[in-house]
Amino acid sequence: MKKLAQRLTVIAFGIGLTSAAVIYFTHSEPKASAQPKGDKRDVPYMDGKWIRYSADFAKRQQIEFAAAAEGSLKPMINVTGTVTFDPDRVAAIGSRIAGRVSRLHKIEGDIVKAGDLLAEIESADLGQAQASVIAARAHAEAATTNEKREAELAEAKISAHRDAELAKAQAVSARADLAAAEQRVRALGGSNDGPTGILRLTTPIAGRVVERNVSRGQSVEATLTAFRVADLDRVWVELAVFEGQLSAIHNGDTVDVVATTAGDQPVHGVVAYVGDVIDLATRTAPVRIVVEHPESRLRPGQSVSAAIHTSAPVSGAISIPLSAVTSVDGKPTVFVQHDPLSVEPRAIVLGAQDGDRVEVARGIERSDRIAISGVFALKSEIFR
Repeated sequence: MKKLAQRLTVIAFGIGLTSAAVIYFTHSEPKASAQPKGDKRDVPYMDGKWIRYSADFAKRQQIEFAAAAEGSLKPMINVTGTVTFDPDRVAAIGSRIAGRVSRLHKIEGDIVKAGDLLAEIESADLGQAQASVIAARAHAEAATTNEKREAELAEAKISAHRDAELAKAQAVSARADLAAAEQRVRALGGSNDGPTGILRLTTPIAGRVVERNVSRGQSVEATLTAFRVADLDRVWVELAVFEGQLSAIHNGDTVDVVATTAGDQPVHGVVAYVGDVIDLATRTAPVRIVVEHPESRLRPGQSVSAAIHTSAPVSGAISIPLSAVTSVDGKPTVFVQHDPLSVEPRAIVLGAQDGDRVEVARGIERSDRIAISGVFALKSEIFR
């Protein structure tokens, strides 16, 4: 019994030493993060604030790094706008007088040359004005003939000089009445040599009929714009740019314009005007872009996006490639290298960009190395 008791004591003591050792090593060894147990996939995983991955994963996803660069950056400003007519290349043709449309010669989409006939309108007012011209012309001719006769008689001392002077005054008055009558016809849009009572609507410019507001037999008023003709080889794009971006934009800066609802290739334009007054409600100023492109499909009234390539550089900016930036929880984020097989996701504040690189206003240092490829693979495996 005594030997049995001694043996049990030794066994208990050994068990106690073993438990103590297990507890000691369990609490003293650092706890390391690893991939989820049972997950045999070769994918990145979180280790505190680091994203760790294997060398095979880095090679497979072509993860590469580059240092943040410091230097000059010519900002590219992206803004939306609206296509409008160039005022020098659009004409609104109205009837000027009341009447009835008797004939239509052009409709929407027709190509026209300057002077082409668009429509004819019958007008009693124009007919009366043209009749007044005929009467005034006859009166002026008679007065001119009498003036000449009285002058010859006065020179031959057959009649008094006073009669010649009176005939001259009457002739001058008659010619003035004729000029006034002719001017009234022109003001009504008519012609002194055309058909009586017919207003011929013609286009003053070449282009395309983009608007027609009359039909045959329709009665029209003097305020009606019957046609609009435009040369769409050159259009304007009106932008509203925030005041903080205006200082970087100058006349002559190149602009890429593309319709927001289509996948067309960009059309090139230039900045023609930078507004001088800030709108107090929107804190923006107008910027006008001139797009001169005969094959452009830009249409007045269309919404477009414009990328302005500014000529004013931002000096001393820390910049990185645009491909290095992704969005995590709605914030611009980059992956900063920690060691060859781990990175730190870091939120940043972006500044100006030039289409290839973007300025980092806050979030990284000049010595940081940033992932410039394989960014999507790192994000998609961690931030789902």
